[in-house]
Amino acid sequence: MLEFLYNKLHSGMRRLDIALERSKYGYIEKLPKEVKYFEGSMYEAILRSAKRYPNSTALEYFRMEISYKEMIKKINKAACAMKAIGVEKGDRVTICMPNTPEAVYMFYAVNEIGAVANMVHPLSSEKEIEDYLIQSKSKVMLCIDIAYPRVENIIKNTDVEHLIVVSPTRSMDFLVRAIFKLTKGRKNHIKRSQQVMTWDRFLLKSLKYTDDPHVHMKPNDPAVILYSGGTTGKPKGVVLTSMNFNAQALGAKYLVSELLKPRYSMLCFLPNFHAFGMGVCMHIPLYCGMRMVLIPQFNAKKLRSYIKNYRINVLVGVPTVFEYMLKIKFGPRELKRVKGVVSGGDIVSEALKNDINKFLKDHGSKAIIQNGYGLTEAAGGMIFSAKKIAGRPNTIGFPLPDSEALILDLKTKKPAKTGKDGEILVRGLTIMKEYLNNPKETEKTFTKVNGKKYLRTGDIGYIDEEGAVYFKARLKRMIISNGYNIYPSNVEEATLKSEYVDACACIGVPDKLRGELVKVFLVLKPEASEHAAKKDLNKLYKKYLAKYEIPRELEVIDTLPKTKLGKVDFVALKNR
Repeated sequence: MLEFLYNKLHSGMRRLDIALERSKYGYIEKLPKEVKYFEGSMYEAILRSAKRYPNSTALEYFRMEISYKEMIKKINKAACAMKAIGVEKGDRVTICMPNTPEAVYMFYAVNEIGAVANMVHPLSSEKEIEDYLIQSKSKVMLCIDIAYPRVENIIKNTDVEHLIVVSPTRSMDFLVRAIFKLTKGRKNHIKRSQQVMTWDRFLLKSLKYTDDPHVHMKPNDPAVILYSGGTTGKPKGVVLTSMNFNAQALGAKYLVSELLKPRYSMLCFLPNFHAFGMGVCMHIPLYCGMRMVLIPQFNAKKLRSYIKNYRINVLVGVPTVFEYMLKIKFGPRELKRVKGVVSGGDIVSEALKNDINKFLKDHGSKAIIQNGYGLTEAAGGMIFSAKKIAGRPNTIGFPLPDSEALILDLKTKKPAKTGKDGEILVRGLTIMKEYLNNPKETEKTFTKVNGKKYLRTGDIGYIDEEGAVYFKARLKRMIISNGYNIYPSNVEEATLKSEYVDACACIGVPDKLRGELVKVFLVLKPEASEHAAKKDLNKLYKKYLAKYEIPRELEVIDTLPKTKLGKVDFVALKNR
């Protein structure tokens, strides 16, 4: 009885708080007075989609199509198999997979039985995989065959009782599978045992479990563990809930509803072990009844064939993908099916944004590039640029309904005035539960302002009078020279105005006198001379940058180093 009264009081206070926050923003005038969020698990959310669109295609994988009805059956079978081998509510199950149907089935099956999906990059080193398994105390692991040799070497040091190994070819049709094995096939000899089994042998276990595998989960029970980037130390496990992802999906339907229509297709190559990939490219399309086209290993050179062959309506990617798209020869009307283009994971320069929008228009698409912003600790995406503001320079958009962004003045540590720069703080239904086994780091990443708890993003930006949020720089990337705050994105934007520069990255390098100096790495266009480029840049810098922002060093390199997720690797640049 006391718990019931507490929950009613807590719910009422939350609704009041939300109503007060909503009054600040103009974009939500079309929202109902109270957004009714789905209170079930992620599995239950996509089960709703399956009941609405049973015969629509949920997944497409190398031309093999799986309907929503079939997908749910396969998820249920995997759930029964897990129950048969002893997985219980709250247990951790590691999924170390690229984007394949088996990864989707396992993820939602884990959620269906009330367990927690521990998501690991399949190209992680032996030591990293071992650490992730130990941190999560996983008792079951699903891995792609290419990762098996590394897992085999360390599994004895972990609590894993069952290892399931699957080939990326398993869900391909016969002809594609044969071609794949001939051209890219790997011979990883799996040592089958009581502990190690193939996916097919794992599914046979489902015959031993005849009860209903579904376990009720509360919306805020732990559901997923994802790992932060770890560029400044050991990656931290981020514990997220079903509500985090369900609220994100529903909120996105209000902010960018034109992109999330049932039966629209979304190209899904951003990885499932990354928050942006999992939330925006996997759960949102399935939540909305869309067709998710799975790409396990993205090849930028095949982007044209992906869009054409899979009849893609929505493209979601990181800026480097769209940079490459500009170099592909499309026909005049070849992009007419593309209704939306969303970029996340890194900032899109204004020069690149303008180039992409022109490219889309020239090839038959009415889409313009829209930003998504988030971080692992906020389920990957919690700010999206509605189409009406997508063209504004540096805007990342509006917070999701019932979420809030606040700018904290870096000097006074108080809320900044409208239009003034500071650290972006966020709160709402997509915010993580905690860092795994790390209460000290959890406490450090949150802060209280005017009695409300916010997540610190480590990013600098500002908010305009409409409530739209603008991104300026990563706090860690901000360069401080002679006491001046210099935003690398400003320097990069000025650099990309040069006709000789193909790509660039700005960093701060230590200097005894000034603290830091501004240095820019340049990738020149083919046949551009270094002398001409530097001469052109000197003119541009004087025109577009303050004197203290002008780079003191320019270095020409062949290509910018990238992280596993396709972002510019600034740590590698600093270590050159």
